Amino acid sequence: MGPFERARADGGEAAVNPRRRRGNDGFTMRNAVVALLFSLLAGCGGTRLALQSEAEESSVNLADALADCRNGFPDQIAQAVPRADCIVKATELSVRPGLRFPELLDRENMLRKALAAQVAAGNVSLLERNDRIAKTHKAILAEEAERLRAAPSEGQGASPLAVVQWRASNSDACARLGGNSPNCY
Repeated sequence: MGPFERARADGGEAAVNPRRRRGNDGFTMRNAVVALLFSLLAGCGGTRLALQSEAEESSVNLADALADCRNGFPDQIAQAVPRADCIVKATELSVRPGLRFPELLDRENMLRKALAAQVAAGNVSLLERNDRIAKTHKAILAEEAERLRAAPSEGQGASPLAVVQWRASNSDACARLGGNSPNCY
C-alpha cells in the first residue's frame, strides 16, 4: 500500500487534496467575492429594468395606438365618433406631455371631435374632414414654430418621438382619397 492509499484510508480525500482541507464547511473568500459581484450585477439589472418598464408605462407609443384606433374602428363614417375619441386619447397620452404648447393639440382635437360628429351625421364627407384637419394641422404647426422661435429655448432638447410623429402627420396628401394611412388620422 502506497502513501496515497494510506492517506485515503486514514483521512479520506482531504488528506491528499490540500484544497479540500481549507474550508469544506463554508464559503471561501473567492466564492464570497463571486457571490457579491453577482448580486451587485443582478441589482443593477433589476433597477434598470424597473426604470425602463416605468418609462414605457408612462408613455404610449403613438403609432401603435393609432393603429389600434384604425383597426378597432375601421368604418370611418359609422364609427367616426368613437374613432375620433380613440385618436384624441392616443394623442393626449403620447403627444401632449411632450409639447411645449399643449393647447395647440387641444384645438386640433376639438376640431377632430366636431368633424367626426358631422361625418357620422352625413353633413361632411371624409375628404372634407381630411382636408380641414390637414389645413388646421398645418396652421397649428406654423403657430407652434412661431411660438418656439419667440420663446427662449431654455431646457429644450430633442422632441419626443410621439411629438415628431404628430408634427409629420396629416399632411396635404391626407386630404386626398386614401387618407387612412398611418400618418393620416
